[in-house]
Amino acid sequence: MRCDLCGLEYGLSHNCAGISPLVLPGELAAPPGLRFAPFYYLEESFKILTWNDAAVRRAAKDNNSLVYGFSILALGTAVPFEFLLLRNWGLGYEAPWKLAGLRFGQTLATVLVWIILQIGLSHVLAKIFFDAEGSYIELMRAYMLGQMFRWLAVIPVVGGLLAGLGGIATLMIVFEEVDKVERMKAFMLAAAIGIIFWIGTIWVTTNGPRPIH
Repeated sequence: MRCDLCGLEYGLSHNCAGISPLVLPGELAAPPGLRFAPFYYLEESFKILTWNDAAVRRAAKDNNSLVYGFSILALGTAVPFEFLLLRNWGLGYEAPWKLAGLRFGQTLATVLVWIILQIGLSHVLAKIFFDAEGSYIELMRAYMLGQMFRWLAVIPVVGGLLAGLGGIATLMIVFEEVDKVERMKAFMLAAAIGIIFWIGTIWVTTNGPRPIH
């Protein structure tokens, strides 16, 4: 359980010190309207990747997180297609721009739907089992801006593994900070959902419809 006054987690009993959770000055300001600030949101996304609690809370209150998060997601999704085009160009083959663009659009749409379902299922389970406090849209804002973990896929050999672990870690801190779920519970929820959707991704990839040529 978490004390509403001081923010500390406790078991059966708790001697409250009467000190409220630390809130940074930037978190007290009203969320900004839609604006052009790509470098700021890239920095915020990196902070979420490095487990910056305040960045997660700011993202949860800011609608810009959805806009810039989608851009970060699109860039991360495009990485495999960029490697394909560069490989064909290096081998002297014609780059399949049209086919790559079509498959990129299909993949991005699938990933976005996957995220919407993933966050929705996680939030419902957190509400049922852990008395989660946040809202679905707040979770979406923070998790979307935290999509920079997908960029780890560019690292040779271990990139895919790091991206997968990064996704679980990002989901964990988002649920801890936005839904106020205890860290171990947030980790177990994130890991379970991550594994379920990883298996689902493999199933869809194996049994889903063939891409259009």
